[in-house]
Amino acid sequence: MTTRVQGAMFRYSHTIGRGEEAGPGFKNPVALALGEGDLMYVVSRAYDFRADSKRITICTVGEEYIGEIGNAGRLGEDLLDTGDSAAAGSLVWPVSIDLDSQGNLYVSDEWLNRISIFSSDGDWVGSWGTRGQADGEIDQPSGIAFDSEDNLYVVDTGNNRIQKFTKDGRFLAKWGNQGSGDGDLNMPWGIDIDSSGAIYIADWRNDRIQKFTPDGRFLMKFGASGSGDGEFNRPTDVAVDNQGLIYVADWRNDRIQVFDPQGRFVTQILGDATISKWGEQKLDANQDMRREREVAQGLEREKFLSGPLGVEIDDDDRLFILDSERNRIQIYRKMEPYFLGLYDGGRL
Repeated sequence: MTTRVQGAMFRYSHTIGRGEEAGPGFKNPVALALGEGDLMYVVSRAYDFRADSKRITICTVGEEYIGEIGNAGRLGEDLLDTGDSAAAGSLVWPVSIDLDSQGNLYVSDEWLNRISIFSSDGDWVGSWGTRGQADGEIDQPSGIAFDSEDNLYVVDTGNNRIQKFTKDGRFLAKWGNQGSGDGDLNMPWGIDIDSSGAIYIADWRNDRIQKFTPDGRFLMKFGASGSGDGEFNRPTDVAVDNQGLIYVADWRNDRIQVFDPQGRFVTQILGDATISKWGEQKLDANQDMRREREVAQGLEREKFLSGPLGVEIDDDDRLFILDSERNRIQIYRKMEPYFLGLYDGGRL
């Protein structure tokens, strides 16, 4: 059977961010959620020895800094334990973020084994989650995503499964076992839900993407270990646009790969970053730093992605790449899809 294969082109727009422990900037950004009016909520995981950098930065796509959310937890002698014993609003190892239909923020924390909830203004609302292996218990939760009915799907990484909850934490369903067969999972990480309700999982240690029905029935998989087209080296996140194109954060290969709805490779994005507005402001305030950059060697490599951990695409076809190791977000705009060719099971 011959099928049409869709292609796509992406135009670089701009970069947001700079490396900062607080204020305008990020520290190892891992995830973002898009709110109303071009608001962005960006999760900085930061380093264990800089707990004060673990936060949710509120800014706009146009790089207007608004504020930040979250009281950082601490590791070491003042170790915050799990669940309710941790301080309200604390973040220790935040991983993922999503918004419910009322605009409340839900954040997974794989150290605290809980889902923390904040209002859109940053006020602490509450949390839920208990560490364990039983139904409704979680172990190192990572990716989270709401469906159209405000049910929250949680990637339960330590238990190698997906769990489905109401937004107040009531267990609804689960699927997945450790393994490499169809429907099996091995340290799953990222998640997205397409417009039909299908679930996409970045199956991290299996170096593949899997697609499921909303109730967990296996539909398809694609990917293998490697660095070639369509191969992965620890995929961390997945996103699906309104045309069904699939975007994968190929973490250790330092790229975003794009696939058609059947999982066939379309193209890759390696990075085109320029200095952000916040970066220019920092250089304006530090002329010595600017002069050092003017004579530095190898700055052309700065444009490339380094360890991208997250990827999102909005309804306006803007692609957001969490360029984690470079403490920034690269933004692209998808151009109109085009006809790539006919596919009959061979090579295009």
